[in-house]
Amino acid sequence: MSSNNSGDNPRLSEEVDDSSSSIQERLRAGARQILVAFFLLVIAAALWELAKIITGTSDRTMPHIWDTLSFLGSTTSQNENYSWFLFKNAWSTAKASLIGLLVGTAFGLVTGTSIARSRFVGNGLMPLIVAAQAVPIVAIAPALVLWLGTGGVTKTVITTYLTFFPVTVATARGIQSVPQESHELLRTYGASKRTSLRILELPFASPLIFVGLETAAAFSVVGAIVAELPFGSKEGLGVVILTSWQFYITEPRALYCVALTSCALGAVFVLSVRLMAYFALGPRSQGEVL
Repeated sequence: MSSNNSGDNPRLSEEVDDSSSSIQERLRAGARQILVAFFLLVIAAALWELAKIITGTSDRTMPHIWDTLSFLGSTTSQNENYSWFLFKNAWSTAKASLIGLLVGTAFGLVTGTSIARSRFVGNGLMPLIVAAQAVPIVAIAPALVLWLGTGGVTKTVITTYLTFFPVTVATARGIQSVPQESHELLRTYGASKRTSLRILELPFASPLIFVGLETAAAFSVVGAIVAELPFGSKEGLGVVILTSWQFYITEPRALYCVALTSCALGAVFVLSVRLMAYFALGPRSQGEVL
């Protein structure tokens, strides 16, 4: 009678031990990254206070870090907690960022695959894509607002514009880096191009694609905020930034609070992509994405 106990199967026991040690190693690596990020934040805060002391800047122009953080507990003119006010606007920006990121990723995957598989397409598209990315988004955002209005369509277009490029480049480079021997092996088995893409090219390129997605995730937040900056937008962190800037002389802490919120939102997007990479790639993401 066979037993299901892993102790009776040395090979199974080794696999379980290897899996446990791999998880523990990744948890330790994650903890180290959190500690490094925390220390960097502490150093940044210390440098801020040091610069304030050296330059003799007044609290009205350059408030203390603790004064800025305490402002999160204040109340708006509508008797609303300022932290909740920022959260609502950050949620609006996050939704626009996510939609643009998804659309830009889809277009980037298709375009990057086409560039990698066809030299003619690559030679024709890459110069145009690079030239388009050289145009500052702040230069075309007002025109897009005039053409498309201040709604979600404009936010989607701008965030798609910013997220499209890193995903395209990462996908193209990842697929092009597949060893020729692997292609030849699949051809000997009569695999079609679609099969090769599904079981070889995209899996091989996925670590690099996730690296591109990290950049795209950060850009998506930037794009959504830029789309909210022109006058006429009703909600979002871009609107709060514009309003806080107008009242900077009387209350500078509001602008710094929304800036910190924007940074936090970008960090959430990037960390979400890293978690996706971990669950999608497992150990393969070690050292390539995380």
